[in-house]
Amino acid sequence: MAIWWLLPAFVGLVGVLMLVGGVAKVFKAELGGGIVRVLFGGLTLAGAAIIGLVGLNLQTYAQLSKEWPVGVVTIKKGMADFDWIASIDLMDNGQLRGQPHDYQVTGEEIFVGGPIITFKPWANVVGMDAVFQVATVRGGYFNANCTNTYNPRVETIDNPNNDSLLDSIAEAWKFAAAREVAHNTLSGQPLGDGAVYDIVATQDAVMLKPQEGNQVAMNLQQQAIDRRSALNCDPVTTPVQTPSGAIEYRAPGAAAPNAPPATVAPQAAPPVQAPMPADPDLIQPQVMPQVMPQAPPEQRQ
Repeated sequence: MAIWWLLPAFVGLVGVLMLVGGVAKVFKAELGGGIVRVLFGGLTLAGAAIIGLVGLNLQTYAQLSKEWPVGVVTIKKGMADFDWIASIDLMDNGQLRGQPHDYQVTGEEIFVGGPIITFKPWANVVGMDAVFQVATVRGGYFNANCTNTYNPRVETIDNPNNDSLLDSIAEAWKFAAAREVAHNTLSGQPLGDGAVYDIVATQDAVMLKPQEGNQVAMNLQQQAIDRRSALNCDPVTTPVQTPSGAIEYRAPGAAAPNAPPATVAPQAAPPVQAPMPADPDLIQPQVMPQVMPQAPPEQRQ
């Protein structure tokens, strides 16, 4: 709890004491002094409530819009066009570790991401911040066809000082009721020699933000908005490799409308075959007529 909450709490306590004292005087038939104390006590209590509500709204806004740095990315030019080196230094409790690692990044933009666990807004307000871990870095092109053509590598970021998210949640089992969703988050920015980006976590995702005072990164922001690639690549329609084998490319298209279930047409009954005429040359079996036995004459009378 922030220390500024002491102010409305103290004012509210004074208001309650004045209000109780005024009611007591009214019951003692001291109407003049009692009514004055009740009025001042009520106004003081109302003022404390207003201050408390304003402070609560400010704290809610501050917690829901909270951002905190988790690392810094410095971009350097590589040996060829579209070849870059991303030097990433992570943070612990807002302090850089001083152990940057270099990663090869190819393309026109850099992406940094990883898993994040978010909490419900009321949990954020009481101090439960999202849990984020920097996990991957990769390059990419503004043109998706170029990304498919040149297939930039994805590298795993060395993060030995951070426990896994599962370990963090297992240790903080009480957060389970406040947990909202676990997902992967990714943020990208254009590549440029000398650009420096801060890796910033929020209550919902991660962001790459130009570091304050780094003019190179700031100048690249318009490129990030326009997303105009210097390359023009043809669509890649070759089969896609998967662990289970190659899969044929399927072009994107509009989803088919929900069709009614197919009805099975009733099958026609097989035609009834007419009896074959008897061959006169063949001996046909004779059916003997049945003769009902008759009773003796004495029983018929």
